[in-house]
Amino acid sequence: MSRELRARIMQIVGTGMFTGLSLALGCPDYTSTVVFTRPGEAGGAGGTGGAGGEGGSAGQGGAGGQGGAGGQGGAGGQGTSSETRCFSPEEVRESASSAGGGGAGGAAGAGGSAETCPSQYHPNPVSCVVYENGRLEDGQCCYDTNNLGVGACGRPFLVGGEPRLAGVEARADWVLDAAAGEPLGLDPATRAALAEAWLADARLEHASIASFARFALDLLALGAPPALIDAAHRALADELHHARACFTLASRYAGRSLGPGPLAMDGALDAPTLTSAAVSAVREGCVGETLAALQASAQRDRARDPGARRALDRIAADEAAHAELAWAFVRWAVARGGEPVRAAVARAFDEALADVLAARGPERAGIDAAAWRDHGRLTEAERARCHLEAAREVIAPCAQALLSAPLPAPAAGAGRSIPASPA
Repeated sequence: MSRELRARIMQIVGTGMFTGLSLALGCPDYTSTVVFTRPGEAGGAGGTGGAGGEGGSAGQGGAGGQGGAGGQGGAGGQGTSSETRCFSPEEVRESASSAGGGGAGGAAGAGGSAETCPSQYHPNPVSCVVYENGRLEDGQCCYDTNNLGVGACGRPFLVGGEPRLAGVEARADWVLDAAAGEPLGLDPATRAALAEAWLADARLEHASIASFARFALDLLALGAPPALIDAAHRALADELHHARACFTLASRYAGRSLGPGPLAMDGALDAPTLTSAAVSAVREGCVGETLAALQASAQRDRARDPGARRALDRIAADEAAHAELAWAFVRWAVARGGEPVRAAVARAFDEALADVLAARGPERAGIDAAAWRDHGRLTEAERARCHLEAAREVIAPCAQALLSAPLPAPAAGAGRSIPASPA
């Protein structure tokens, strides 16, 4: 099925035609090792199908109890994390340095130094894994996972290289139906885990509303074609529905109505360039939303709960359209900006795909795995196989096609083009 999505994107990057049509497709159920070759490599970097983890459980917070606002942490509250991950200080500093001091964890701006550990570490923007509450333990930088790594996060709202999210509050206006108190026949641990997972998705979908609002402004600033601007506004409305659907499911499993708190906007708007906008679209759209579309389809195909299947069916279709929009924009940006933009896009693909390969973590323990799938979630091994297959079969060959397409010759008498920023 991923071959069909690849064909659709290939048409966009090869011809420039974009209609906003989408394909809701899923990842094959691989059980063997997947080997991925990045664009331009003859051999290929290896990746195992069972790699990865869901980032642990981030405490009950907004998914349990009768308190008011759930706060900023993990699944709606700052609660105690059930999973701690440790890294060498050198690894944390190297990752932050390679991302310019902020994109891979914000070590430069999160209170870190050579002797201490940054309070937050963000090694993998593609999967939206963020490690929090950094501390030095036995010479290692140890962090609590905030459960944002449950899967592909679609189009994140990145500010200074870090995903920005709203907190969680007890509110009913984001819930689509009155299913919050419906008995589900789940054991308490599985039910709490489902509440956390869907709440994490809800926060990410909510942040995607802001991401598309900013993208629409960027398109206007860059003089993009009207079809792209129209698609961006429709995508914003899609993300609003996704957020409400996920908050509805989270409320159902939590047993009380939950919704987002305020989303901070300080520092979120900068003057875009073709290069910066194209690089962001590669990471957030061409990679992030292609993964999100295929993963949502895989979740839907395994789900048996009608509410989860209904939500995932629409999310899968919409995210496929959003991925197509990102590929169409990047193709336009490369054609408009020429070789400097193409070189920056090539680097962005290489880095983003390397992040997909590097995702690691444990399986969630102590839950009913069958019920987990029935209610629309993937095990970590299933998620990792889906992402690796998507990288190998869809993203890498489409990136290769986009980057190898000849640049158009300047048209005689054409208007002044937007200068590309330095790569």
